[in-house]
Amino acid sequence: MEKIVYLLIGATITWGLYFIQRTLERRKTTEVIDRNQKLLNLKQGLEQASTNLEDLRQFESQLIGKAEAAVKIAGHYVSQAGEVARHGDTLSAHDEFSQQAIAGFQRVDARLDGLVEHLGKQLDGDNLAAFEQVHLAWLSFRERYARFIAQSYSGGSIQPLIHAVTLESITAAWIAELETQLGDDDDATD
Repeated sequence: MEKIVYLLIGATITWGLYFIQRTLERRKTTEVIDRNQKLLNLKQGLEQASTNLEDLRQFESQLIGKAEAAVKIAGHYVSQAGEVARHGDTLSAHDEFSQQAIAGFQRVDARLDGLVEHLGKQLDGDNLAAFEQVHLAWLSFRERYARFIAQSYSGGSIQPLIHAVTLESITAAWIAELETQLGDDDDATD
């Protein structure tokens, strides 16, 4: 009698484990089917949009480039803010940091000039005229924006620093945007 009970318990456990295994296998199969269906939908969508994987890779690389530029800009801001905070509100520290910020802006502005010159050689006719018009409007915006941000700081001695840092950061962001949208050749800005 005892053997029959053990046999029934063993059969029940085996039967239970079998159905658990089948349920898990079905779940894996369902997940694979779902994943393959999503891939098929993506492939069909790409074909309808006349887009290939290389276009997607290029787009991804452009987005990563923008993200990296944003991280660099943010890191630069954090390091400059840390330096200002460590040195306190002494006038000489502000002057020193203002000079460093102005030099940083001048380097980025020179890089922008090189990129604009490079893009000017790539564009022609209406595209060049449109780009020049947009760039001139952006330069005007850049200056007004930097002035606005600097004026929002009540301390007069820190305003030149804030103005220069703002000019530098917005210029670096514009460079990243131009390189992402228009620039195919990184050699122009290195």
